Amino acid sequence: MEVVIVHPLLEIGGGAEKLAIEMHRALAELGFESRIATYYLDWERLAEVVGLLSPGFKPLIEARPLPPSASIVDLLARALTGDRLTRLRRALLTSILVKNIKREVGGGVVVDTASHVPTPVDVAYIHVPLITPSGRRGFVWRSYETLLKRLADSVTGRPRLVLVNSSWTRAVFHSVYGDQFRVEVVHPPVDVEYFESLEEKREKAVVTVSRFSPEKNLGRVVEVAGALRDYDFYIVGSATRKGLRYAGYLKRLAEERGLGNVHVLPNLPRSRLRDLLRTALFYLHPPYAEHFGLSVAEAVSAGAIPIVYRDGGAWFDIVSRISPALGYTEVGEVPSIVRRVEGDPALARALRERGLSVVREFDFESFKKRLSKA
Repeated sequence: MEVVIVHPLLEIGGGAEKLAIEMHRALAELGFESRIATYYLDWERLAEVVGLLSPGFKPLIEARPLPPSASIVDLLARALTGDRLTRLRRALLTSILVKNIKREVGGGVVVDTASHVPTPVDVAYIHVPLITPSGRRGFVWRSYETLLKRLADSVTGRPRLVLVNSSWTRAVFHSVYGDQFRVEVVHPPVDVEYFESLEEKREKAVVTVSRFSPEKNLGRVVEVAGALRDYDFYIVGSATRKGLRYAGYLKRLAEERGLGNVHVLPNLPRSRLRDLLRTALFYLHPPYAEHFGLSVAEAVSAGAIPIVYRDGGAWFDIVSRISPALGYTEVGEVPSIVRRVEGDPALARALRERGLSVVREFDFESFKKRLSKA
């Protein structure tokens, strides 16, 4: 049976894109004829992302140049959101690509891993619903959220199965859509073996991994670095051309504050990221409710002790199970967490061992079994 994974902006290179590639790999190993259908704006960027996200595996990718109709939709979405809300762009572009693929596939299975909406496909993988209650007030926000809901409704269909990436995402999805869809949790696969390390000799370093985008609140990591000047802070992640401009902003922010301990490293090769995480004492996730937190799980695999915001899948499904003491509500709490752990080697060892036992539940073989069952 043929399975086509629809993911129109694969070149963004974040966790959603990694999930699409790993799902393709799992389906191929399960005996399905699988491929990924995507659009591209920058062919070189797409090739770079695929290389970063799929070491040792050559995915079958059908890359199409963005057609005129999709280009217009993409330009409008970028103008509307200031090029920040990539989820909206994914949803609109996915609806166009799904229509084209469904005409071509015939009796195959179509999987949507990008739109964050239960689109008219066989299986929709939701990282976080496109429509979530923001709690913001005012005419502008109400108008924007009304428009967003109408756009989401226009691409919503009746998938036979909805998969979500964490228990937190399932709760959010139910709060938006109720019980009208069959929903199952299939955590993204974590490359535990690739990152795994219990090395106790660590450098005074804090690593943050995130797509370079303003909504990720990476400026708050720079703020923490100002309170922990004896630590080196490494901000790592994928960056498009727009993301590189944001990375430049973070560098200038650190320079303005006289923080020579902040290192901004966009598009770092995966092997170098592994080396960083295996030698760093801590991993810090910015104050953002991460839907699952693949980078958090990878850091835990490498033995970096995670400190994360007390919300989202990264907290509920990963870090809270290691220790409730590793969560924060305000970034001002982070330095005290760091000092508490660094002064107790036995505690650090116990946290590292407990973390590894938790993330092993999310390895690739576990993902493949859950996916096959679903």
